[in-house]
Amino acid sequence: MDNLDSLFNKKEYQLVLDLTKDSKDPKELLMRISCFVILGKTDEALDEIEKNQSLIETKYQLRLMKLHFELFLSKKLFDEARIALKHYENLPYVSQEVEEFMREMKDRIEEESHPNSPQKFEIDDIYDVLEKETDSGKISQVLFSLKNYNLNIYIDSLKIFLVREDVNPNFRTYGLLLLVDEKYDKEIKFRNLKEIISVVPSRLEPPFTSFLYPLVCGAITSESNNDVSLTKTALHLFNCYIIDSYPDSVFEIEIEDLSKAFVVIAKEYLGQDTSSYDEKVLNLAKEIKEKIESVPEIRL
Repeated sequence: MDNLDSLFNKKEYQLVLDLTKDSKDPKELLMRISCFVILGKTDEALDEIEKNQSLIETKYQLRLMKLHFELFLSKKLFDEARIALKHYENLPYVSQEVEEFMREMKDRIEEESHPNSPQKFEIDDIYDVLEKETDSGKISQVLFSLKNYNLNIYIDSLKIFLVREDVNPNFRTYGLLLLVDEKYDKEIKFRNLKEIISVVPSRLEPPFTSFLYPLVCGAITSESNNDVSLTKTALHLFNCYIIDSYPDSVFEIEIEDLSKAFVVIAKEYLGQDTSSYDEKVLNLAKEIKEKIESVPEIRL
């Protein structure tokens, strides 16, 4: 039988997919993703990366990154691309070529997500929106434009925004993340889902950068037993929970229990049976689900 390279060169893409279905070899997995891309199966390619990212990137980080970002940008998944970039930036140094690619990709993500000139606001309008506005559409426009301004211009109004009770919690979290990205090193007040706390943004770990994050994602994928819909739903819920909990860490719970809990919640949303799980996991799933559902949906 022809080897996989030969089959790939002969454009036997579906046969390569069939032969690599259970592979754990980084080279074969990368070839498998390439086959999905060539066949126009973008979602399947992204699912494959999500399941095996930690394996592939150990040997083929640059090649994986190029595929990964092209897939995200082709589907205009800019937030997902930013999260992926944060992940790659926190991996150990590989080469100058990889570093340069990540810098270029950071600019490209922003350019493609904002194809027109960034919307400019009068300074007084920024102050007014951050301090008083309740319309989610107006808040999002101003909030997502703040990267275009010097932090010192809006910091006082942003501090007011971070403790406002009448805005969506995820907006407050984004505001906090602006200060984390800026490495702001002074203590500020932040309203989480329960109370107002004091934090120093420069000392906070950005979300999705913990070394435990890919381990939980891998455990969720394994627990989902190759059910793509279940995997995607559980991983989406996990990401939501990280944002909803920030700046608190979600990794105090055992990885096995945490991954099972998100699969349980995903199964409940998909109408699947969860009776095989023990009471400890079911109670944890209930607690997590209540927290996720306590955050209102952003309506623009």
